[in-house]
Amino acid sequence: MWFSWRRKLIGKIFKVGIHTMARLGARWRAVSLAVLAVALASLLISGGVHARADSLVASPSGDPWGQKEVLNYLFWTADPKLEQDVIKLQNELGLDNQTIMKLKELGLRERQSIAELRTKEAFDVVAFNSGVDAAFIEIDRETREVLGPKYETFRKWIRDWWNQEKEYRGKWIAEKLQKETEVAPLADFEKGVVFATQYYGDSSWQVALPDKYVKFANRGWLSSIPSSIRPKYSNPPYTVNIYYQATNKSVLGVPVQEVGPWNEDDNYWDAANGSNPRRLFKDLPLGKPEAQAAFYEGYNGGKDQFGRKVTNPAGIDLTPYVASQLGLGYLQNAWVEVRYSDLP
Repeated sequence: MWFSWRRKLIGKIFKVGIHTMARLGARWRAVSLAVLAVALASLLISGGVHARADSLVASPSGDPWGQKEVLNYLFWTADPKLEQDVIKLQNELGLDNQTIMKLKELGLRERQSIAELRTKEAFDVVAFNSGVDAAFIEIDRETREVLGPKYETFRKWIRDWWNQEKEYRGKWIAEKLQKETEVAPLADFEKGVVFATQYYGDSSWQVALPDKYVKFANRGWLSSIPSSIRPKYSNPPYTVNIYYQATNKSVLGVPVQEVGPWNEDDNYWDAANGSNPRRLFKDLPLGKPEAQAAFYEGYNGGKDQFGRKVTNPAGIDLTPYVASQLGLGYLQNAWVEVRYSDLP
């Protein structure tokens, strides 16, 4: 499609250029011919790249491709429903095991690319979002190569799957939250279920939560906490207990030594009117991380508090060692139960 459009445009440019040069002298005719050649070459060379970028940006409503870590979410999340979805994808598209493994490899690269951007472009929102777009364009290019003629069928499958997954996950999460609120008052959260990803910390025994002041308190940086709320964070160390139902394994007393995965002021375990009021996104339900709402529901335009595109729904980050103690594989995601009762 892009080639047909550009062929017509090139034809018009060429005709205008020829008529213009006919009215010029020999010297300026040569200069104009050179300029015209450069313009046409640029138009031809850039066509394929811009067409692919436009197709990702202009994805149909409800299509996560090019916007979210689709392959990582699908292939690297330890979840019975998603594991069955992968089997369904393989069967319905007739994909061999080698192709499935290649898609899984792309899923890992997808996560690693975004993680690298979060480190490299942590304070440059424009650069981060541009990097996200570029990473997804590359993943799309390689997915086309892997799937060949089955690519378009795959894209349609992903759109249909995503709409079904969003509906399923929304109900699944709501049921989990409902069970928790039945045994706990709507004040500060005792325990919740959140999506966990993995990261490399400066020690193996730690987690990250989206409250920078918990990190500051645990690292002894109390002077960096505003004096108005400093008393709330004056009794470190602050830790969490984590339970993974699929393996029936727990880790206890893991210190919060880092902030993230996305936000820094989203103490989602605190009620808006609790003892340590939730600082941002107070209209969200108690226990729901903003990143989760942005990922599934497009909350805040699908972005975090800084304006960065949220590409996964994580509400907690685990180091690989902590994840392994829960029975998770290397860099594998999972829905885990987190007990927040030792937090401010």
